Amino acid sequence: MTALEYISLQTEKTAMTSEANIICLGNFDGVHMAHRTLLKEAKRLQKDRFPNASCGVFCFRQPSSDFLYEQPPRHLCTLEQKLARFAEEGMEFAILADFQALQDVSPENFVTDVLQSQCGCVAAVCGYNYRFGKRGVGTPELLSSLLPGAVSVQPEIRFNGSPVSSTRIRTLLAQGEIEEANRLLMLPYSITAEVVHGKKLGRRLGTPTLNQSIPTDMQIPRAGVYVTDVIIDGKYYRGVTNIGTHPTVDAAAPLNCETYLLDFCGDLYGKAATVHFLHFIRPEQRFDSVEQLRLQIEADVTVAKSLPLH
Repeated sequence: MTALEYISLQTEKTAMTSEANIICLGNFDGVHMAHRTLLKEAKRLQKDRFPNASCGVFCFRQPSSDFLYEQPPRHLCTLEQKLARFAEEGMEFAILADFQALQDVSPENFVTDVLQSQCGCVAAVCGYNYRFGKRGVGTPELLSSLLPGAVSVQPEIRFNGSPVSSTRIRTLLAQGEIEEANRLLMLPYSITAEVVHGKKLGRRLGTPTLNQSIPTDMQIPRAGVYVTDVIIDGKYYRGVTNIGTHPTVDAAAPLNCETYLLDFCGDLYGKAATVHFLHFIRPEQRFDSVEQLRLQIEADVTVAKSLPLH
């Protein structure tokens, strides 16, 4: 793989067609509310100052945090989801960079050799805390001095009194505050994985479920039961999803994602399912009997049916 890979976000374009590009800079994990202000600012610059320029994003194929930390933070979206969200905001392209190939490039050379020479950057948009170049010593102030009059630095975005950040969203997910996390993400947090064979407990309880292993690089929501929407083969289904280990029947089981689909009957093994987390019902708990568990699942289903399908 080369250090830079150009991805068209518009079907009619297959290559970088403009020599003048407005480029948004960042890691964009989750493409949350604050990230989207950068993308909107790029579109404003295109409309008001650079009508002949194309609008896009420069980010690393794998977030820089994957390489900088012994235990890197888990991701809030997949690369495919990230690109789709860029396209939603009108971005025309994404330039995916290889972090390891660029990590020793000085901030000055990053701007002149990478952004300007290779990417045709005539204007840039970044957040107030953006860092770039070797050891992350490049700052928005330095970027502005290297691209005079062509850098828009976006201030901190706050929501409900606190800054919007990927770290805050991870914390909310870990606490089960799924609705607040979704507000910051501006869409439901989701996990996509293949449906695999489980212990068939749901079948014994009269509520057959689909089982998924949570991707190791994705943020794990708080253990417990959620109302979810599940997409399979392009169709939406309402679900009740448990993140946990089945403490009633097997406390030593590995963590997994298990979903009962309302009003569905069929074989899903081997298919990819995307689970959208909508509402936290209750923490995972151990019941004294399988019958008590069955009754609780019925109550959870009632809650799920009371919420509108997205």
